[in-house]
Amino acid sequence: MTELSLDLLEPYLKVEEERSILSANEFTKEVLDYYLGGERITGVKLPFPHMADRFRLRVGEVTLLGGINGSGKSLFAGQLLLCAMMEGKKCFSVSLEMSPKYQLARMWRQASLDVTPTLDYGLAFNSWASTRLWFLDKEGTIDMTHLHACMRYAVDNYGVEYILIDSLMTISGIRHDDYTAQKELVCQLADIARDLEVHIILIAHARKGMSMKEKIDKWSIRGAGELTDRVDNVLLLGRYYRKEDYEAGADGYLSIAKARHFDGAEEEIDLYLDMASMNYYLPSDPPKRMELDG
Repeated sequence: MTELSLDLLEPYLKVEEERSILSANEFTKEVLDYYLGGERITGVKLPFPHMADRFRLRVGEVTLLGGINGSGKSLFAGQLLLCAMMEGKKCFSVSLEMSPKYQLARMWRQASLDVTPTLDYGLAFNSWASTRLWFLDKEGTIDMTHLHACMRYAVDNYGVEYILIDSLMTISGIRHDDYTAQKELVCQLADIARDLEVHIILIAHARKGMSMKEKIDKWSIRGAGELTDRVDNVLLLGRYYRKEDYEAGADGYLSIAKARHFDGAEEEIDLYLDMASMNYYLPSDPPKRMELDG
């Protein structure tokens, strides 16, 4: 266990910035590679196979995951971290709303597909995750300076590439109506993702007053409009509460409302929720028990 004291974080609180101005000719090889060889699709796949070649969570980018309270944002974010871990990526969860204990308890269910996983499976999962997953053991709020330092520490010392921040409202010092500060915050996160070569998943809430039965779009996110302008991707999660709102018994939907670097990735997908394992899935690809080899 590492205690993130101020002395330990001090080197990471001092961030040196570099700016490079290069001629267009410096990028010739990269552009030729793009057109002649095609750009290789990289990044973590969503748990929906049909999207594998159309959209991924790539390092150097920020994804905003939004929805109303109770839509399952944190649940789905945990599922995305499991996808990253299955692909061999190292993850860092900064959840100020849910303790590591409860996050892991839910991951045991999602990985095992059991409401009550066996002790053997749970212990095997924690052993498997010990080199893939780290948590910030703190609840309440954190200021942006220390959040940045913790992320840099996790990258330098554990090699993390995927970072979950749950949620925007737990970052202290930013009022809900201070749109300038919110804009600066999301710009900072975008810079951090690019500079540290990590992917940041930022959870945000829909505006107060939104009905649980009302579908949301990227304009529904609470706060400054720049929140969705500056990030690379916007994923919106919603639940169905009336039978006439869905077909074939779907429980909710995922809207890929923005995908800056993927042409034609925007779409809305009806999702089903397996209550035993707390996984969202498609009927064509039901949840699979995670094998914990290696």
